Order: sequence, then structure tokens, then C-alpha cells
Amino acid sequence: MSFTVPKIAAIAPTWLSSSESAILSSEDVHLWLMNVESCAESLLLFEQILSPDEHARAAKFRQEGDRTRFIICRGTLRYLLSRYTGLSPAAIRFSYDSYGKPVFAPPSSETPPLQFNLSHAGGLVLYAFTLTHPIGVDLEQHRPLEVSALARTFFSEGERAFLSKFSTAEQLAQFFQLWTCKEAYLKAIGLGLSGLEQAEMAIAPNGSIRVPVFTDASPSDSHWQIKPMSLGNHFSSAFAVNKPAFNLYCYRLYTVQDLIQLISPSPTDC
Repeated sequence: MSFTVPKIAAIAPTWLSSSESAILSSEDVHLWLMNVESCAESLLLFEQILSPDEHARAAKFRQEGDRTRFIICRGTLRYLLSRYTGLSPAAIRFSYDSYGKPVFAPPSSETPPLQFNLSHAGGLVLYAFTLTHPIGVDLEQHRPLEVSALARTFFSEGERAFLSKFSTAEQLAQFFQLWTCKEAYLKAIGLGLSGLEQAEMAIAPNGSIRVPVFTDASPSDSHWQIKPMSLGNHFSSAFAVNKPAFNLYCYRLYTVQDLIQLISPSPTDC
């Protein structure tokens, strides 16, 4: 009797257009996907809304492509936060945790307590938003890697055993899917890559991911869910959110104009 090795069960998001975007409620998770290259011609638009410290950080990049990507990713984040808060993109303010992770700093108690995270790879950037509940997201483009060497360094014995059951090609895809799950969770709890080798992911027989409990950042009353996603074209991603249940809405930005229209008043608002 032969048995099929369960793969990590990744969802394939249904991408909605920006014109279909809904209000973010406490029961929702919103994801936004954008191609950075499609916005490169509008670099000046994004530069105009960055803060002095963001300009200083952008200037430190040695490669022009890295500098451009940072400006577009951070500028887009400001537009998306503007869409949720009603603040102008330039008025958005951030604080930073000990790992350098940006956190939205609401100007008053009346401003929605937004949680967000972002990740970029291969010319794409993925944003995740919730109200009040911590969230983390990771995006990786598949590329040739020494899977065994990396797994020995960053993966647990159980995770390595899981990967060893696949062919070389399938092993690479499962490696990236597992990596994004681990990193999304670590980003959500604020540890980043510093805890990668400790955050063991348990893969259930149906391919779902069980949340690790290796850290005090996950108390007994937490409700962490880790959702792997397949974006096609050799991309893997995942998000982790501390909610027992939620509604997922996924949006795609194709042009800068899509982004600008998010904060432009509609005729019914005038």
C-alpha cells in the first residue's frame, strides 16, 4: 500500500480590484498585493510624502533599485494607511520596535488601532492589515537554494524529516512554503528571524499548519492562525494572525492610479 505525503495546504487567494475594497472591520484581514515595477515611473509622487527619516534611510541604499523599491513600498504603505485612517499619506507617523519593525502611531484615541505588516520579493510587495490583532506576513520568490544546508541551520528535526519525503523539485517548493509560515509568525510576534530555528511548525495530515508555542509571546489564551498562500509564478507567502476566526479579503493594485483613487472622495462623499 502506498501513501501520499501531505503537502502544506496553501490557499490560492481570489484577488479583488481596489475598487471593490471594503471597510476594515474587527473581524477582517485585508491583504494588498502590488507590483513595484508598475509604479516606478511615479517615484516622485512617493518621495513627496515620505518623512525626513525615511528619506535618510532611502539615501543609505547603495543600489538604485533597492532605493527605488524602499520608496515605493513605504509610499504605498502610507497611501494604504491613509485609506484606513482618513489621514493624509504624508501625515502618517511610525514608531519602531527593538527590531526596527514599523508600527503605526495613531495621532489620537479616535484613530483606528491598525496593525500591519509587509513583505517584498521578486518585484512584488504584499501588505496585511487588521484592527487591534497582531499580524505578520512573508513573501518569497522561489530560487535555487541548498535546501539541506539551510534546513539544518534553521529548521527543526521534524521539519527536516517532513522535507526529506519529497523529490528535489517538490522539496524546494515546500521549503519556501514552510519558511514563509515560520517568518510570518515570527514577524507577527515581533521577533523576526532571530527565532527562526526555534519556531517549529507542525504539519497536520491535511496539510494545515499548527502554531508553535516556543515563546512567551504566545500565551495560553492566544488564537494564532498561520495561513500559507500560493501566489503562482514561483512565489510562496503566508500570514499569521492572532484571531480565532476572520474574514479574508485580498486586493490587487495594478497601477498608481488604483492607489490614488483609494483616498479620493467618491461622488457620493461630496
